[in-house]
Amino acid sequence: MATASWLLLHGTPMDPAVWDGVRPLLAASHPVLAPHLATPRSAADAQAELAAEALTHVDEADGGLHVVGHSFGGQVAIEVALLAPERVRSLTILCSRAAPFPAFSAAAANVRSGGPVDVDAALARWLRPDEVEAAGPVVAYIRWCLDGVDRSMWADELDAIATYDRTADLVRIAAPTTVIAAELDQVGTVAEMTAMAEHVPGAELHVFTEASHMSPFLDPEALAAHLLAAASRASRYGDRHG
Repeated sequence: MATASWLLLHGTPMDPAVWDGVRPLLAASHPVLAPHLATPRSAADAQAELAAEALTHVDEADGGLHVVGHSFGGQVAIEVALLAPERVRSLTILCSRAAPFPAFSAAAANVRSGGPVDVDAALARWLRPDEVEAAGPVVAYIRWCLDGVDRSMWADELDAIATYDRTADLVRIAAPTTVIAAELDQVGTVAEMTAMAEHVPGAELHVFTEASHMSPFLDPEALAAHLLAAASRASRYGDRHG
């Protein structure tokens, strides 16, 4: 039997390196793919375009995909599950949303116009104050991403998040789904993630307490354990319904 692969989809303005702490912990169970999500400039529906692009990295003869998406990557993960349901063994959506977030339109306009990138404000939104103060490798990585951000691409992705709306389509997701929220997340709020889980048939909701948007990456062992549990749940689901 062909072996399933992990498909890890990063948020914006991050890159695949955000998964570096988690990858080796997942690789013992299945091969890991973490493509770079580079939004096409002309895409009217960036998340769907990127989902189609991500699937080109995967051999169609493989044993399926355990799809994981964080933030913007969570929306791409939803699109993968809708585009290729026969290939998705499990779906895990982390700190994301399926409904529009109009406030990001103004943020996109500021980025596109050359306005200042307030790195400290971003860190304050994405992490707890004590996590920022500790100045660990994840904080350094986020600063690096923001300092070198492709403004045009980031603005495009913020605009895509501002208008993204798949709430009515979540009921079509067939894969066993795990929705993971962070208690302190200001965009993928617990309320938003709860609503998402309620719309996806059979989805399980988990909430990381005292965690913010990027906090899960500070504890890769705990995050990997949740992802492995989601994949295991999918296997049990398949055994019951196969």
